[in-house]
Amino acid sequence: MKPQDRAIKKQLLLMKGEVLRVKLSLEMEQLRKHPLGIAGEGFKAFADGGRLGGILSTLAGVLPSEALRRWLRRGTRLMLLWKLASKFWPAR
Repeated sequence: MKPQDRAIKKQLLLMKGEVLRVKLSLEMEQLRKHPLGIAGEGFKAFADGGRLGGILSTLAGVLPSEALRRWLRRGTRLMLLWKLASKFWPAR
């Protein structure tokens, strides 16, 4: 390999590292601004899977009060975050 080729490869690797660093910093900034954004639409994502999700989605459709529906959606987002966190940080 020629010295010029090595220099080009080194530059490309440096550029790739810089792009990844910028991408990570943008993702971290977005996560800090919207911490529940990682869950997407937590209620819909949670309602798609499992028996409990179906029950909650039915309950949300039946509830007459918008405030109760809002609390239910928040609760399902928290449950989704709990499930996500438990996958990444298992109990000892």
